[in-house]
Amino acid sequence: MDRKALFFPCGLVLASAYLSTATPLDYSFALDKPLHTLALVLLLTGLALVAAEAWSSRRRPHHHTHYPPQQPATYIALALSNVQTRHPGEEIWSEAGLHGRPRAWSVRAVGALLALLLFAICGRIAIFYRVISHVECSGPSAWPFLPLVVALYHSIRHPSQRQYPAWSPDTRMRSPLDRVFGFVFNGSTRYIIPSLLLSISSFLVSIKSTTLRSSYICSIANSDATSIPSLQFFGFLLDCIVAQLIYRLVDDGISEPDDWSIQLQDGTSNHLLVGLTLIASSLVLVVAGIVIYPAMPEHREWMLSFPSDYLLGLLRLSLMIPFMTLCFIKSARLYGVMSSVLIVAFSSAYIGVLRALGTGVSHSFPPKSTVGLVLCLTLLTIALIIHLLTDTNIETRIRSTVPVRLGRNQSATFIVLLIAFSIGVVVYRRQGPVLEHPIATLIDIAAVQHDQWASQAHRSNSLAEAVVHYRQRYNRDPPPNFDKWYNFAVNRNSIVIDDYDNIEEDLAPFSSFNPDDLRLRTATVLATRDGVGGIRIRDGKAGLFDNVEEAHRETMEGVVAMIQKFAEFLPDMDLAMNMQDESRVAVPYERLQDALDNPQPYPMSESDRAAKGFSADRAEKWLHMDHVRNDPHFFEDARLKPAYETYGSIACPPESRARKERHWNTKTFCHTCTQGHSIGAFVANWTLSADPCHQPDIANLHGMYLSPSGLMGTHDIVPIFSQSRAPGFADIRYPSPWNYADKNKYSFDEKSPDPRFVDKLDVLFWRGTTTEGMTSYGTWKGMLRQRLVHLLNNETSRQPILLPKPDHSGRLEYMLKRTGDIKRYLETKTDVRLIGPIARCAGQDCDDQSREFGFGDPIEFKQHWRYRYLFDTDGAGFSSRFIPFLQSNSVIFKAALFREWYEGRLTAWKHFVPVDLRLHDLFSTLAYFGGYGVEERNKRMMEGKIKAAEKIARDGKVWTEKVLRKEDMEIYMFRLLLEWGRLTDDARTEVCFRMEKGKRDAEDKVGIVERSEVQEL
Repeated sequence: MDRKALFFPCGLVLASAYLSTATPLDYSFALDKPLHTLALVLLLTGLALVAAEAWSSRRRPHHHTHYPPQQPATYIALALSNVQTRHPGEEIWSEAGLHGRPRAWSVRAVGALLALLLFAICGRIAIFYRVISHVECSGPSAWPFLPLVVALYHSIRHPSQRQYPAWSPDTRMRSPLDRVFGFVFNGSTRYIIPSLLLSISSFLVSIKSTTLRSSYICSIANSDATSIPSLQFFGFLLDCIVAQLIYRLVDDGISEPDDWSIQLQDGTSNHLLVGLTLIASSLVLVVAGIVIYPAMPEHREWMLSFPSDYLLGLLRLSLMIPFMTLCFIKSARLYGVMSSVLIVAFSSAYIGVLRALGTGVSHSFPPKSTVGLVLCLTLLTIALIIHLLTDTNIETRIRSTVPVRLGRNQSATFIVLLIAFSIGVVVYRRQGPVLEHPIATLIDIAAVQHDQWASQAHRSNSLAEAVVHYRQRYNRDPPPNFDKWYNFAVNRNSIVIDDYDNIEEDLAPFSSFNPDDLRLRTATVLATRDGVGGIRIRDGKAGLFDNVEEAHRETMEGVVAMIQKFAEFLPDMDLAMNMQDESRVAVPYERLQDALDNPQPYPMSESDRAAKGFSADRAEKWLHMDHVRNDPHFFEDARLKPAYETYGSIACPPESRARKERHWNTKTFCHTCTQGHSIGAFVANWTLSADPCHQPDIANLHGMYLSPSGLMGTHDIVPIFSQSRAPGFADIRYPSPWNYADKNKYSFDEKSPDPRFVDKLDVLFWRGTTTEGMTSYGTWKGMLRQRLVHLLNNETSRQPILLPKPDHSGRLEYMLKRTGDIKRYLETKTDVRLIGPIARCAGQDCDDQSREFGFGDPIEFKQHWRYRYLFDTDGAGFSSRFIPFLQSNSVIFKAALFREWYEGRLTAWKHFVPVDLRLHDLFSTLAYFGGYGVEERNKRMMEGKIKAAEKIARDGKVWTEKVLRKEDMEIYMFRLLLEWGRLTDDARTEVCFRMEKGKRDAEDKVGIVERSEVQEL
């Protein structure tokens, strides 16, 4: 048997399977620029077809087109067991009798048909671009039904014919059963039943695998919610037209010609015509881009930028799709067009159902209908078996019984089918019930984690112990004036003496630079005067630079007031303070790792080494910003631009998902993105929950990444002090002057008291404004604050919730319910609203948001204490309300991207309730603490854990009053500036604090005791 008889179908299977997996399409960077991608793919596919036909024509013998004078023209499918090309002299009988010489089409007629094909392709591209731009509003795709449409067209174009002449002695009356078997297993109708079952199975799989939608907003304020599904329908109609036209051209190019065949008089190949049409459609896109470029200057940079990630994704599609097309054409010549269509369809369908069955399920979340998926797999298998039987029996006469005779190829296929089915059954995992609520487990874990952190954070009961613990933790001597800091902390009753790992983490990249370089970098940043203000410390006094803008002067004066409490113990230094809300320094992973891998080595501590203070001549070493060249492009203007790649994933390892995948489908919930930090639906690791490296979908879920309003950033390692930073940034965090100056102060009075937790209104409350980012071109639909309000007020989709099983077994299960039904049965009500007017918006976005949300009444800050549950979310930067919220008797629900100086001091599920940025866990959390269906005695009734919620409120309040006081902010800032002072000292490795000679023996004894304790452990 000719090897190509299997090579091309196998290539078609592999290409179809590859394109059906997640990476090539679902997570491809190539869809960042869908029109660019389509233009190139169409061009290369067309060129591949043209080149293949040119190569084939050169190898074929040249002869004039010859039509057999007495041959009836019809299509006959060859059995897979007898793979070979058709013989020119093969005799085929038709009831219609004998045909004469077929007529060739005129150039004008073929041109009109190709023009229709070109128009349909271009129209489909336009609809595709519109739908993918608003994919959050799209419904289920009708693509799975395309094979059925082609099968129906095939049966119409090739009416069922007997396999023997009308005058044959085998002619007899056909029974109804014969007719049924004839329809299913014989003639051109034999593809309809397999295609129908295939389409139904694939469609059900696509629905079941996308039941959980993301919280990305499909706006009802404009026409997208209704127009996008309508466009999908019209797009499917165009798909049908394109499929039928291409089928006609390809089939006529490989079949014996008849009066209805598309055939040019000069014998030009139909496949060549298809290739030229694809090239023409690509050129139409290019011309459209040339027209748009001067007309829309705001899109020019996007149109001409080609990141490496995009080019890699484009390369994959540009190689695989033309290869798949060539394999399809070659397979169609060997087995027929419909068989090739079904090869593609079955390959894609099996990959789809196996992907759905093999979806990694973390603690039975997200919910999926595994039984339904197995039924879909069974239905798909039946469809494939029927298809194999029909291709086997097509050359036999259909009588009252159906002979089953598989050829070698069919047998091999059948074995592969059984293996695939077995894999599906093995991969299938029935989602078992949840035996214990994950929140109860997380609360217990949090209690242990908090106790461990608190015990190690205050191990030192003396200065000598603090010095020893410092050396053990950081492998160097403490900085000069460490004793002054220790006394400062003890006198203010600090319970955090030893754990300042946040400072160590923030300053670690700068240890690889020499002090002179750090001073130069500080002066360079200050010289830009671009959202950066300076603080100068000289002779024990702190003051502001003259580059501090008036709008930020009050805030900066708060920082100076904080520093002034301990400035007398600080060396002379200059500080570059970020005056913007957003972080500023995002360093590429490779550059940051190089800095972290080459830190400043410090000498081993020697017992006879004396303490040495900061250098005395530091003041003159700091460059004045006027003496430094001002680089106007030092900070990149990243405002109003997507920032995930340039200021998010840029800090991730090359092998991370953030660098390899693009989650462009904002409609679907990315369950694999949550598994790294969650137990089921609930956040288990608060720190990782904001890390972008394993969560590519975060690019569309926060204003910082969607469209930051004030981001002026740099990729250089420069020392900028910021009040907060998003993961991946390298800003140096310091306590916020907003909290230090009590901009939002926790206070109450008789008119606005703070009652006990049980006496508060059982309501989740939030009021805020749209300050997360600058909304334009619909970017508000993914911003956290807008999604929160939309989720709790707009009933547009089903949401997951963890509830008891109705059998009263005490077990739980995740299920999807309408938002309205969930809110009706929740004992805790919600009052979550935006305060108008819409801020930081442009153009149509302002009106769309106003119509979408409406507004709530603003309240005095002290009125928050009326509610049991307060929601806190960050905006363009940190939230200044979190600390005063914690000081109240309410439970704080927090969803945030930014992290502040106190990261690690607070423990999620111990002091506050963490909420995932996707908000999919919110309803389940409310049901756990507040209860579900208690009043209505619902069959899934869940009693609220009021005591557990009250304990979180109490623990959060008590701990906040111990570790997040103004005094704690001063202590942290003091320690931070001592460490920064050493890094910027020319005698960095020499300056240090050592105990006096008389106290050194006590210090050594402490160290011996500590080492013995460690050895015992």
